[in-house]
Amino acid sequence: PDRTWANILLNNYVFLMLSIGALFFYAVQYVTNSGWSALFQRIPLAAGVWLPIGFIIMLVLYFGMPALYEWTDKEVVASDELLIYKSSYLNITFFYIRAVFYFALWIGFAWWMRKLSLKEDIQGTLHIDKHINASGAFIFAIVFTFTMATIDWIMTIDAHWFSTLFGLKNLLATMYYAVAFMILLLLWLQKQGYFTIMNEAHRHDFVRYLFRFSIVWGYLWFVQFLIIWYANIPESTVYYKPRMSGEWSIMFYLDFALNFAIPFLALMNDKVARTKTVMVVLSILLLLGMWISVYLQIMPGSIGKCNIGLIEIFTFIGFLGLYLYLVFSLLSKTPLIPVNHPFLEESKHRHL
Repeated sequence: PDRTWANILLNNYVFLMLSIGALFFYAVQYVTNSGWSALFQRIPLAAGVWLPIGFIIMLVLYFGMPALYEWTDKEVVASDELLIYKSSYLNITFFYIRAVFYFALWIGFAWWMRKLSLKEDIQGTLHIDKHINASGAFIFAIVFTFTMATIDWIMTIDAHWFSTLFGLKNLLATMYYAVAFMILLLLWLQKQGYFTIMNEAHRHDFVRYLFRFSIVWGYLWFVQFLIIWYANIPESTVYYKPRMSGEWSIMFYLDFALNFAIPFLALMNDKVARTKTVMVVLSILLLLGMWISVYLQIMPGSIGKCNIGLIEIFTFIGFLGLYLYLVFSLLSKTPLIPVNHPFLEESKHRHL
């Protein structure tokens, strides 16, 4: 049961990352007046569909909290000075008050941005200023709330350890992985006869996102590691030491390779990077890298053993199946192309 609860948290967080990252990407396009992506903006809106399901699963995780968080055990807290000190923040009631606040905010913004997008189809560009304002407010809110949610749900598994970069690193990683998912989705849709107008220039813009975020991910990963390891303070190195040795070591270096080294090296050459085969392979590797990254954040502190078996494989397949079903269901309910987007023509005629 403990291993199952950990896998439920793991996969729920993975698909929350994809949803938050997709909506983050969507909002950035409006705030920056990006014209190249106008053709595809229904894709990130649909990819943000997991939020209500994620909220329900977080509520269900109440029953598995003792398997995940040592600070929920009153006997453990009573004999631990640090956990006693943190108990005003780390307690189940306040934990769920914060979770309800996070999800209410995220779902509200997702609904608001989708509503404005559908109104744009009917009424033209009358709502462009409202859309820009909504996107800017969402970015501001998500930077704070998802960082805090990551600290609450993931970092407090190792309740004696903390890092000021942990939440920010995961927040920026959301868009990194969401772009990889959108690339796979768009290329598959194009193969089915949709988005036939998508060309090499559009693919180039998508892989530039991957390249930039590979650098950001690698930088934040290394900075967090370097500061902790160089200081050599036991209260900090207690997080990295078990992950770099023994049964976890392969996963540790695979995390770095899949999320930084391979994408960075492969995407340095523009012509190679924007070929469909390379885009597909790298996107799949990145989604695998995302799962491994979150696995390393959760399992050593909760389960303590590196097990990848039927529970891990089939839990992921179940979550993935539900997520894809929801994404395609949402895509089927609206036109794939926002016909009245102010930059649609610019996007259609995008060229290198």
